[in-house]
Amino acid sequence: FFHRPHMLLLSASSCFAPATELRCRGCHGSGGGTFRCGRISMGSAALSGEAAEEAYWRAWFWDKASEAVEEQFASAGKRALRRVREYIKVNRGDVAQGMPKKLRKHPHYEVVGGYFPGLSATPFLDASAAPFDAIRRAAPAIREELDGLLAREAEFEDIGKPLGWRTMPIYYRGERQASFPAEECPQTMGALGKLRLAGETVAFQRQSPGTGLPRHVDPCSWVVACHVGMVCPTGEEGGETPYISVAGEKYHWREGEVMVFDPS
Repeated sequence: FFHRPHMLLLSASSCFAPATELRCRGCHGSGGGTFRCGRISMGSAALSGEAAEEAYWRAWFWDKASEAVEEQFASAGKRALRRVREYIKVNRGDVAQGMPKKLRKHPHYEVVGGYFPGLSATPFLDASAAPFDAIRRAAPAIREELDGLLAREAEFEDIGKPLGWRTMPIYYRGERQASFPAEECPQTMGALGKLRLAGETVAFQRQSPGTGLPRHVDPCSWVVACHVGMVCPTGEEGGETPYISVAGEKYHWREGEVMVFDPS
């Protein structure tokens, strides 16, 4: 580890959403892989029966969702729920072209799970103000606690062989993970508790030297991802430092710096 430094991040998704590239180099000048987020298309070989069954259950789910919304918010005016109703129609398939034309034609934009209307499609978002400023202030303390966890090599789960992406989950689908030693990380847990966001996934993540993630896109337009650089190798002999490219815009991770991006 100390001879070929990994890159480590504190990563959080708040609720899943234009394309992304990552390159991580080891200190011996090993070549970097790429993490690019772009278009994903479904294969056309699905049987017609499977397609019909999928359509049936999709319609059933969104019918139930519509009923629940109307029941829960019966007193809300039409304007208050306009975008929610439009979201249901788009994802149920009632609207042939749910996304605005400029997004449908955008070469770097793809929503494969759920499009929520009226949200911006900006590669990188402002992370200078609340709630992310609290994470920035806590970054040095979080780094100290991470240093104490690095000896737990086995507890970083390998989720992408041979991509080199490993994770130590803190929250998954909004639930705190029992395997994470929260009692050893009071500053980290305290900072996360102050975010007041509908957190979906939070984890310490590490990228091995000379590796990268393939081009991909996250499924929904209504989630943003937040990264905080913990250990970020410097480029050797003028080489490029680890980066992520979202819709063609590069961001180079820096230790202690908070970055928020739209993964759709």
